[in-house]
Amino acid sequence: MQHMSLLEVLCDNNYHSGEDLAAQFDVSRATISNWIGQIRDSGIDIHSVPGRGYLLPAHMQPLNFQQLQAGLPANFHYLLSRETNSTNEEVKQLFKQKKLAAETIVLSATDKQTQGRGRRGREWISPFAQNLYFSLGIQINLPMAELSGLSLVVGIAVAKALQAHQLNPQLKWPNDVYLSGKKLGGILIELEGNFEPPYSVVIGVGLNVNMVESAQNIDQAWNSLALHSGNNWPRTQVLIDLVTEINQQVELFCQQGFAPFAKLWPHFDVYLNQPVNIVSGERVEQGTNIGVDERGNLLLQQPDSIKAITGGEVSLRPA
Repeated sequence: MQHMSLLEVLCDNNYHSGEDLAAQFDVSRATISNWIGQIRDSGIDIHSVPGRGYLLPAHMQPLNFQQLQAGLPANFHYLLSRETNSTNEEVKQLFKQKKLAAETIVLSATDKQTQGRGRRGREWISPFAQNLYFSLGIQINLPMAELSGLSLVVGIAVAKALQAHQLNPQLKWPNDVYLSGKKLGGILIELEGNFEPPYSVVIGVGLNVNMVESAQNIDQAWNSLALHSGNNWPRTQVLIDLVTEINQQVELFCQQGFAPFAKLWPHFDVYLNQPVNIVSGERVEQGTNIGVDERGNLLLQQPDSIKAITGGEVSLRPA
């Protein structure tokens, strides 16, 4: 796997000549060329410029682990990698294996997920060093019933972080992030361990950053920060901003519950006051989305009543 060591060198987004790389690894230039081929075969494009060397494309910006750790508080425990199967699974495994201090927050972040997934087990497209794939592990000492609005809290935190970059994000109940009416990201909340307080909560977030095209089919309209703005974005700084905001909003949620967020939700709700379908398996319920209640349940206006829809395995779609 020495080609992965070579990839790590290229992750600084600078040119590296074949001669310098050969000297650094004490191998022939032919071996370096072979390793470059192996990296390309894994789906990672590498530019080769005569007289200058090898370089990752500008839209690939591997995470700067030192910058990331310097930008976050001391109570974080890090699981950082260039590639992993799933950041949520990494955090869950750590919770299983290790007793952490109550104030410790786990951050798993990677440049590529091989088994990333969203709600209902759907695949999450994860090209190398283009988007953000990360999970937070937080111990929350609240009753189970009060955790129902957590995915909305995280969505609002993501939206607030993006607003600080002069963007106008939207949210789709209960866990999707939109930009200009197209999906920008998603949130997956899971619990690990004993189902009694304090809960080991895993917050998974995927956000499209510098992806402008996909080699795989995506079955819905999607957006990315780069597509929207026409510029590549600094992934590491965006990650720091997102994690900081999520941490702050989850702390507020633990102190004050969902009530402050219920007031904020209508400002972001992409389908507020619109006819929607609530899909659960083969069952479809129709009504008008009139917002959320004090627990984060969707309020569905139907002809004779208002029905509260819990998150669970349901999907909201425009009618």
